[in-house]
Amino acid sequence: MFHQRQLRAFVLTAELASFTRAAREIHLTQPALSYLIRKLEGELGVELFARNTRKVLLTEAGELFLGHARRILADMALALQDTQNVRQLAQGHLALAGLPSVASSLLPRTIAAFRKRHPRVTLSLRDGLAGEVDDWVRRGEVEMGLASPLGDDHELDFEPLFHDDLILITPPRVVRASESPWYGLAQMPYIAMAPGSSARHFAELALRDAGMTRAPSWELSFMSSAIAMVRAGLGFALLPASSVAVFDLSDMTRLPVALREPRQIGVLRRKPLHDSPALAAFLRQLRKQVAAELDSSAALPQPKV
Repeated sequence: MFHQRQLRAFVLTAELASFTRAAREIHLTQPALSYLIRKLEGELGVELFARNTRKVLLTEAGELFLGHARRILADMALALQDTQNVRQLAQGHLALAGLPSVASSLLPRTIAAFRKRHPRVTLSLRDGLAGEVDDWVRRGEVEMGLASPLGDDHELDFEPLFHDDLILITPPRVVRASESPWYGLAQMPYIAMAPGSSARHFAELALRDAGMTRAPSWELSFMSSAIAMVRAGLGFALLPASSVAVFDLSDMTRLPVALREPRQIGVLRRKPLHDSPALAAFLRQLRKQVAAELDSSAALPQPKV
């Protein structure tokens, strides 16, 4: 079977239309280059160059084989790069960031699965509001963020992964199937997440669509605090569906809230995209984890009253 060096010698000679220039390009003498091509021709059983002219011309077989040779060389280069990437995953560091909703649910599960496959790659994780995650990615402090887009941003690339609806949680109450999830909440205080969070933005959209636009009675930075306030009977809250699986909400009423504008969660990366081997491997694991959880409905739980 022919070798990479034979193919490269043939392709360079064809592209440069010169044995002398091709030999110089790959640091061979012209006789050595000619030998590689003759050996290739012998293995193929055809002549690739017409040698009865003063110019370097491809034969019909040579013209047909040139495209195949280029593709084989490209595949060889890709295989080498992939192999080197795997070798590089024996070490390295990957900095990640995410919204609190995914940093308390999807990301830890993905990190655990990734570390089983690549135990020598160290990872760090920051959690923060959407604006903070954007800033960390833009400044290059983390390699990727898992968040909702804040709008058109020419510096950042956004790859959507899934839609994350909201869960309405209230103190225990009876809501019949025929009633709106908002039934009986007109006088109940609204416990909101902090301004600037994507959860707050989408919660206010949901309230507006329900005709319940109102100022919050409480504003909190942590979902655990909001849940504690609801548990104490101090009001109702709207939280991301992806995060509530990590909390015990069995002692309160939970109702799904469909959003007219779905809350998209996806990968934020700084442009231009140049993924490190560790990031490329982590993104493969993340996509696999999302697909598995969507199939099992783990990522977007359907709570009951």
